[in-house]
Amino acid sequence: MVKRLLTYSAFLFCLLPAFSQAQSADELMAKSAAWFKSGKAWSLKFRLVHEYAGSKDKISQSGALLVGEKNRFRLQVPGIVFYSDGTSLWQWNQEQKQVLIKSLADLSGAFHPSELLFKYLNCKAISAVKSIWNGKSVWILKLDPLPYASQFSAMEVYLGSDYAPLRLITTDSTGSVSWYDILDLKKESNPSDAEFKFKSSPDIDEIDMR
Repeated sequence: MVKRLLTYSAFLFCLLPAFSQAQSADELMAKSAAWFKSGKAWSLKFRLVHEYAGSKDKISQSGALLVGEKNRFRLQVPGIVFYSDGTSLWQWNQEQKQVLIKSLADLSGAFHPSELLFKYLNCKAISAVKSIWNGKSVWILKLDPLPYASQFSAMEVYLGSDYAPLRLITTDSTGSVSWYDILDLKKESNPSDAEFKFKSSPDIDEIDMR
């Protein structure tokens, strides 16, 4: 009897580390939010794959993003670079050698690239599962898409060991799915104002629409 008790106690002792490492979905979201609060600017590369519902057709796009405080950002996708200093937006169409200048206040809030990076933080986490993805240990959180109900019917986020996002998955009302893989996400100490403004040159046509 004593031997059985000792064996059972040893079994429970082995389980304790696993229980102590368990984290709730709410705790993981709080830690991810804290990770972002610890910095003022971030840079990343991303890869987007969109699969249309009922079809095997997919589109993909890659880009780079620098996000700072006060609505400042620089978004690079093939052929186009967007700059925002928090007040004005420059859309540089590289092949046409043309820049459209707009007021940031006139644009839809959904356009702001920080939505790509932060939108999952506005949702409540429904569940969390630990898994392996691309050879990394990750937390996969299913989210309640209520804040984006007009856009999405389902959302997921993958968090790395430091609680920074690695992948966002969204499903829209038609069943089409988008995967945003976030690569090389880094905190930037103090990007200069010049990095968020377009630098003009004589060979570029500027159209001011403000």
